[in-house]
Amino acid sequence: MKKPALSSINTDVINGTVRFRADMPIFDGKFGDPVWPFRDPDSERYTGPTSSSIVWQDFIHGRGTTFGHAASKSSSKYDLCLTPEIVEDLKIAAVIQAKFPKLLARSRAPSGKLKPITVYGRISDLANFLSHLISGNKNEGDTKIVNLSDIPFSTLKKSISTFRGSKQGLQRALGLISDTVVQQNLSAPLQWTKLDLKDRSIRWPAAPDYKGIDTLRDEQFLFLMASCKSAIANFKSALGLPIYDKDCQVIAQASKWSNSEGAAEAINGFYDSYLWEAEKFYKEYQYSRNEIKDVIDFGHVASIAILLVLTGVRRSETSYMKRDCLEFQLGYWFLLSKVVKNRPEETPIIDGWLAIDLTRDAYDILMFITGKTGNNYLISSPSLGRGRQGKRAYAEGTLAQRISKWIKKIDTEGVFDNWLFSVHQLRETLAAQLANQEVGLPFISMQLKHFHSQFTTMPNAVTAGYGQIRKRLTTSVTNRLATSRHESLASVLAEDAKFAGGGGEAHKARIDAFFNGMALFGKEREAYIKELARTGVTLMPTSIGHCDKNFLELADNENPPCYGDHRCDPDCSSHVITARSASILKMRREAALNEAQLETRQSHKVIWLGLVEQLDKHLSKLDSGVSHD
Repeated sequence: MKKPALSSINTDVINGTVRFRADMPIFDGKFGDPVWPFRDPDSERYTGPTSSSIVWQDFIHGRGTTFGHAASKSSSKYDLCLTPEIVEDLKIAAVIQAKFPKLLARSRAPSGKLKPITVYGRISDLANFLSHLISGNKNEGDTKIVNLSDIPFSTLKKSISTFRGSKQGLQRALGLISDTVVQQNLSAPLQWTKLDLKDRSIRWPAAPDYKGIDTLRDEQFLFLMASCKSAIANFKSALGLPIYDKDCQVIAQASKWSNSEGAAEAINGFYDSYLWEAEKFYKEYQYSRNEIKDVIDFGHVASIAILLVLTGVRRSETSYMKRDCLEFQLGYWFLLSKVVKNRPEETPIIDGWLAIDLTRDAYDILMFITGKTGNNYLISSPSLGRGRQGKRAYAEGTLAQRISKWIKKIDTEGVFDNWLFSVHQLRETLAAQLANQEVGLPFISMQLKHFHSQFTTMPNAVTAGYGQIRKRLTTSVTNRLATSRHESLASVLAEDAKFAGGGGEAHKARIDAFFNGMALFGKEREAYIKELARTGVTLMPTSIGHCDKNFLELADNENPPCYGDHRCDPDCSSHVITARSASILKMRREAALNEAQLETRQSHKVIWLGLVEQLDKHLSKLDSGVSHD
């Protein structure tokens, strides 16, 4: 079968005879333009002219200089310093990759199309490396480099060895300009070919050991959840909105904002009135303006954090969450957005993330705030006229900053000290916490949208019930499940593990006898535990440890001490509290002590102090070196 004949333009590109006219259309601009926009300003993914365009002059004078974005230049890892001649050659390489990707060797564009962001990334990688090369060459007093053809292969190799960027990104970038078709169209041939890049004497940047994204530690996750619930309960109490989450309902009952006269009017007045002066605002509503601002700000950022951590959406997917995106389907609530990873941006909004009661509470708050700001995007600024004239979602980079600043403000105990926070951590944390609670891989994968294209629409009635999706899934979720299962088993079976709880001592004696009987010690014991995790041995988690009660083999007429309601008695003979749960015990102890100090009735105070004493006994077994006075 004959291959289809190449078009004349393709032939011209291959032969290097094509003319790159200044008026040639490319993305949303023209070849001769100093800026090539690739995202429409009305697009959900638009993040400003510098990051939504290829700004060619920035490669010469520094990132952000064209549009006066000083922050872009200061935050850039590389001092861009290309020559105009090199930029012209990079323009040609960009056009060929964007318009004729199938002509390139080892093309990854079977459809004949590449996303503009891919071209932008490749050209940016080239600009970073070539600027590094030019700077190094200048510092050593070598011959000035004006054109790409001025670069000797020896200089290229030397610069590769000192470059601190991504090995994979650099190889792809250099592969582009070294491609035979691209070289045919450059101002002059390079002093190397694509084959030369396989020279074994080249010392490519070392690929860092990828250990994955750190999830929030248990105490950080608990602190974040508790803080979010408190902020959400306060906001909805003050405004008089219904609360769905049971924990938030309990918090609301004790909140000072519950039944606070005039609080709802003050929150509405914060947005609707023109009383910007603190004195006039207080006179009108009997609340300070800063106090109301804190309720709004705390409720706003807490709601965003809850949506992120309980849905596991990617940063790119938050841009498509809009007002009224919560829908009731198949007996469940879903937040609608769309997955854009590995999909065209014009894909319709058809993907759904399961929303539990707390997620719905967070959604209500964001609906109220966006109703006041007039912004159609759910995850956007709570301020009037902010967020790119009040018409945009938060930029992807803004989300982490917003949550980080809030955490620093409320974290008086230093739970997040020296911790680099990112939005993707919340996604990974959701997978880890669900895996720790033995939630099945299909459901986790459905919520995180880790599946192939045939499973990208809303789940049907069966999959919504528990996520019975075929296990054609990516390995990241599987690995997270395996890691979490191993960590849980190690905390219960490890040789040096410490235990508390009513069944702690008996459990320690029992597992040590088991491993001693099998002559498994040290690394052999660790290997056995890993194998148990791999084969799928599971535990019965409680809110503060694990239960070793066999509910399937109860003696006749024996009533179980509980029914897995997560309200386990720490002293229960079946309750094993691991060292991993120490932070939870400390938080419970602190809460009980606070209640005792607030309680005025002596008969009730004794109960709280008794709980403190009970928890102290268990904490002493897990953390004997820490004082709990």
